[in-house]
Amino acid sequence: MTTFNEFDPLKAKQAPDSEVTIRAMKRELTNILDSYVGWYDPFCELIQNALDSVEERASRGETNYVPQIRIIINIQDNSVIVSDNGVGLTKDKYEQFLAPSFSFKSGNTRGHKGVGATYLAYCFNHIQICTKTADFSATGKMINARTWLSDENPAGNPKVQPDPGGSRDAEFNSFDSGVSIYMRFDKTTYPSDLSWIRSDTAEQWFVILSIKTGLGAFFTNDKVKVNLTVIDSQGNTSIKEHTGIAFHYAHQAGSKSQPVRRLREKQEQLLATKGKDFKMPSAMTNLDAIYDTVSTSELGSLIDLDDFEKEICQKYNPTVYFCFVYSVKVWQSANEGLGLRQGVSIITPGIQIAANNMPQGEVIQVPLMRNIGRQNQMQVVIHFENCRGDLGRKGFQKEIVDFSKSIARKLTDKPVQQFRYTLRPVTGVKDDLVRENAIDEWKDQMVKHETDCPLRLVNENFFIPMRQIAITSIPTREQDVIALFNQLIAGGVVRGIRIMSTNERFTYDGMYRVVFSNPSELHIYDAQTNPLGVQKDYVAKALESKSHFESKPKILEYKYSLDALIEDIGNGDKNPKDIGLVVVWETGDDYQGNYHVTSLLDPDDLWQRQYHGVTHVMTNLTSGQREMDLIVIKELIEYLNNPQEVIPKQREKYDAGK
Repeated sequence: MTTFNEFDPLKAKQAPDSEVTIRAMKRELTNILDSYVGWYDPFCELIQNALDSVEERASRGETNYVPQIRIIINIQDNSVIVSDNGVGLTKDKYEQFLAPSFSFKSGNTRGHKGVGATYLAYCFNHIQICTKTADFSATGKMINARTWLSDENPAGNPKVQPDPGGSRDAEFNSFDSGVSIYMRFDKTTYPSDLSWIRSDTAEQWFVILSIKTGLGAFFTNDKVKVNLTVIDSQGNTSIKEHTGIAFHYAHQAGSKSQPVRRLREKQEQLLATKGKDFKMPSAMTNLDAIYDTVSTSELGSLIDLDDFEKEICQKYNPTVYFCFVYSVKVWQSANEGLGLRQGVSIITPGIQIAANNMPQGEVIQVPLMRNIGRQNQMQVVIHFENCRGDLGRKGFQKEIVDFSKSIARKLTDKPVQQFRYTLRPVTGVKDDLVRENAIDEWKDQMVKHETDCPLRLVNENFFIPMRQIAITSIPTREQDVIALFNQLIAGGVVRGIRIMSTNERFTYDGMYRVVFSNPSELHIYDAQTNPLGVQKDYVAKALESKSHFESKPKILEYKYSLDALIEDIGNGDKNPKDIGLVVVWETGDDYQGNYHVTSLLDPDDLWQRQYHGVTHVMTNLTSGQREMDLIVIKELIEYLNNPQEVIPKQREKYDAGK
């Protein structure tokens, strides 16, 4: 092995060893380090340097050369090693590349700002760098650089010293050329503990690195051979070998997905041959995701581009990937498969900007103007040419970010909406014994509370004399809807419901019982005196041979608009099969496409009202099953004030969807 004398990487700046220049250098280093804020930044820098090196060597046209990268994540040792069989570092480069603003790369490589290696050297307390070239090889280490940088009065600059132990990666010895870097983390660094995210297998880490680092190449390179070894906290080893680097896209998280262009081609074909009543083939329905990748020239055929967007397209030649999933459950399930700690997500919705063939910067939320719940179902990755991120990993120029947000919004609003009908129907959270059991336990608790702590207020002098509600203006939020609904019950406008006390244990708002009691006329429909009643035979059946009927507890939800519940269902937060009654001020329109709403204010559909006060029912379009009862207070009040005017409007609004 070639030997060398210890050296100070900062000497490459040719600055004299004076207190003033050292403090100035430390300020420069601190500014560089402050620009790196991500947990995965050290992995990004190590891997991008390795990829640049093997791709540079591959470009030289060597016969039989196979680019290789080895990654060892040792959770037990709290360290990472990245080795490559690329071009290696000459002696001059080896002694210079850790200094700030020194870069030997061109603008076409992933890293070329000259700060990444400096970050690796001075943001951590233990780094080993091994290199091999045809005429130079060396192994050196630098210790406690991070501690030195934080020390106001350090004893001297940290130096790279010869390390006779050789590379920490034993397989690096088999490479004829390249670089191997070992780094160890501690409580003063970020990350400080590799076990924090909980992922501990090579399969899991490969997906993570294919999203967060240069292994996630936007444009696939199928030549690079990757060997990833993960040693967990107990010393168990797992290995993932893979040829090729590519971004781990959102549609890979689902089991059934189709490109939008293929859906469009099939739709146009079926329209031409079958007419408007065509049905898509089963391979193109009930999808987990719809997605596509479009070039700059194709983008204008999907969405309308304004002058600013056309200018950005001409300047940066963006390529856009987008994916819309049927439910946020897709992200949740995918992240659970990575073994991540609670609250940590790798596969996420949002906008990921990419440049130099790798993801860079943090994920940005898709800024929808309406139907904002859908921003949690959309992933967009946009790659820009002739573009670079800011110093470190902070982000991109404002025009790049603004363009990305606008394109993501337009893609969500147009091509995605055109083919949402091909996605799986939204049925909320998964039906399983654990969920059902939790709901049953909640109901049992509330029944016990109802028995142990009854509440009664019966007085013939209350409620009747005023003959009007006490709320003086229309609701503006959910709390107003709750207050108004309870006034309607107390005033006898709605008579078939009794509200149970509840708690905050579960995700739903409350519980109720359906009741029928004598005199039965209180529940029987009469167009003039009891327009919210039910048919006489239904009441008679409920009260058959008894004077009082009371149902088991049912789940009650309040919303200002039904749109909010549709969003909760789409997010997987709530399950329509759990819910008995939804009380809202207005319906909105997001239910369309997945549900049909039938108005029971129309006398023709009165037969579907099962208990007093229900104004509408919601039916799943896919299954045809009745799912939830609705009380739409705005339309209820309009109906009671002027039924003859409202009934035709109800038919016009809801019958069109039949």
